[in-house]
Amino acid sequence: MIEVPAHESKHIMDSSKHLDQSLSDLRAEIRALDIGDEEARRRLDGLVAAIAASTRDQAGPVADDTLTGGLKAAVLKFEVSHPRLAVLMNDVLDKLSAMGI
Repeated sequence: MIEVPAHESKHIMDSSKHLDQSLSDLRAEIRALDIGDEEARRRLDGLVAAIAASTRDQAGPVADDTLTGGLKAAVLKFEVSHPRLAVLMNDVLDKLSAMGI
């Protein structure tokens, strides 16, 4: 078994807490938006739920290009019409990247 040094373990826990807050902020923004496309809202909600689930894996966070790729595509789609949503999605992407995902 590989032991994670205490300082790295704390960094992972802090990153996870920050990601949880970013995901919470993103969920709130998705609920508040008037996207006009309920299917798009469901896809975004599903994407956020999948990201949250993948980071809570017992074996640790796992890189998933499908999830991050979906989030990047959503950023591009909403960047002009909903800039606040795009900023929050980029924040989540940054945190995932910092966690090695």
